[in-house]
Amino acid sequence: MERPTPTEPAPTGPRQQRRRLAARRLSEEGLKLIARQGLAAAKVADITAAAGVGKGTFFTHWPTKDAFVSDLLDQVLTDLARRVRPLGLAPTDAETLVADVSAVHLRFFQLRPEAAALINQALALDTGGPAHQAATQRLGAHLDMVAAMIAPAGEQLGWPRKRARELALALVATAGGFFWLGGPLGLGADIPLELLDRLGRALGRGLAR
Repeated sequence: MERPTPTEPAPTGPRQQRRRLAARRLSEEGLKLIARQGLAAAKVADITAAAGVGKGTFFTHWPTKDAFVSDLLDQVLTDLARRVRPLGLAPTDAETLVADVSAVHLRFFQLRPEAAALINQALALDTGGPAHQAATQRLGAHLDMVAAMIAPAGEQLGWPRKRARELALALVATAGGFFWLGGPLGLGADIPLELLDRLGRALGRGLAR
């Protein structure tokens, strides 16, 4: 997707606004469709029909479906990182930090279960394909960010600092997997925030043992 460079003002004319709106609709509807139909089954024509735009509009933003999927992954994980990062700025004890990071991931995937579907399906694709490579690279960057944040806390709780990436993976995989598996089973989508927070804290305590 085209984005303004840091030195350029965001385009504000009617045409640019329509382009941004079309791209947003395509991203939102594409994410829903992929979660519902599957990544391989969701065709560009299906995505544009769901978004209410012409097929040509899709290709003014992304050259291929793989590029679209890569951009979706970037959008999803950028949004998730934006919610997680502030936790590292507030001083707290080690167990609470790990629990809070876990709870934020759980809450994110509860609100956006289609994001868990996208990540899991992209990772399951052919390892030589661009969508799989984009998923591993982008998720790997997210794990690096989380690992750097919780490594000192994990070490205090007896988790080796050199294995901080696995600790981050445990938190992310538990949260994403809970709602990825829960969707087909009709479980988890309406779990109260209070219980979700308790689940995150229970995971934090479990990792501390």
